[in-house]
Amino acid sequence: MRGLIAQHDFLLDLIGNKPFIFVDMPVYGNIGDLLIMQGTFRFFENNKLQPRIVAPIFAFDTNWIKPDDVIVFQGGGNFGDLYAGMQPLREKVAKEKPNNRIIVLPQTIHFSSEAAMQNSIDVFKQHPDFHLCVRDEQSYALARQFTEQAYLAPDMAHHLYPIKSIPSIPHATLLLSRTDDEKSSSAPDSREFTTVTDWPKLVGNREKNFRLFYLAMRAFYRSGLGKLGNKLFAKLWPMYAQTLIQDASQLFGRHEYIVTDRLHGHILACLMTKPHTVLDNSYGKNSGYSEVWTAASEIVSQGKA
Repeated sequence: MRGLIAQHDFLLDLIGNKPFIFVDMPVYGNIGDLLIMQGTFRFFENNKLQPRIVAPIFAFDTNWIKPDDVIVFQGGGNFGDLYAGMQPLREKVAKEKPNNRIIVLPQTIHFSSEAAMQNSIDVFKQHPDFHLCVRDEQSYALARQFTEQAYLAPDMAHHLYPIKSIPSIPHATLLLSRTDDEKSSSAPDSREFTTVTDWPKLVGNREKNFRLFYLAMRAFYRSGLGKLGNKLFAKLWPMYAQTLIQDASQLFGRHEYIVTDRLHGHILACLMTKPHTVLDNSYGKNSGYSEVWTAASEIVSQGKA
C-alpha cells in the first residue's frame, strides 16, 4: 500500500512553484470525502506545499483567482452529474479562467446523461491547460475525451497510510453498506454480521455540527470576509473532521473482518491493513478501482453484492 503514495509524484511537477488554490474542501459528513481531504492535506504537508486559499464550493469566488494561480480541485467521485454543485463550478472556472492551470485530483467519472457529458466535454476541451486525474481504467478512457492531459492515479486518501488499529473483538464482522443513490440492487444478508451500518449512521447527530460550520463559513462569505473565514475554518474543519475519521477507524478496528460496498470503506480497511471483502456500488466504481490498485493485496477479496 505504501507504494501507491509515490504514484502522485507527478502532481508535484504539475503544481510546480506557483501559488495554488485548493477548491472543494468537503464540509459535510461523508467520511470517504473527509479521508480524501485529509490525505490531500497530508500530501501537501509532506511536500511542503501551502495552498494560498482553501475553500468549499459554497464559499468560493472565482474572482479570487489571480493570473498565476494554479487551481486544484479535490478528488472523489463527483466528476459527472450524479451529485449537483461541483461540476458546474469546475466548468465555470474552465470557462472564466482559460489561462490558469486547472488540476482535478483523482476522480471517478460517471454521467447518467450522455448530453450532460458531451456538454461538459465541450467545455473542458476548450481549456488548454486542464489536467484530469482519474482512479480507474474506465474513467481514464472517458477522461481522454475531456483532455489529452489525463492521468491514472490512486485515491489521495492513501497518503494516510498506515492508520493503526485497536485490538479487534474475536470473530466480529462488520457490514458497511451504502444507503444512498450508489447502493447496489442487492446486498449480503445483514443477519450474518455482528454490526451493520453506513457512514450517515456513524455520523449520527453530529450532522447538526456540520450545519453550524456551513452557516459560519457562509456568513463570512456573504459579509465580504470569505477569504478570512476560509483561512480560519481551513484549520478548524480538518480538526473536527479528524474526529469522524477516528471514530470510523475505531469501528473498523473492533471487527476482525469487514465487508463493504463503500469505496472508502475498502480504502480505510487497506489503510488499517484489515482483511476485508469489497463489493461493487451501483455503477462499478469499486471493482474498477480495486482491479487497478488493490486487488493484488492479500487482505483484499472481491465479491459481488
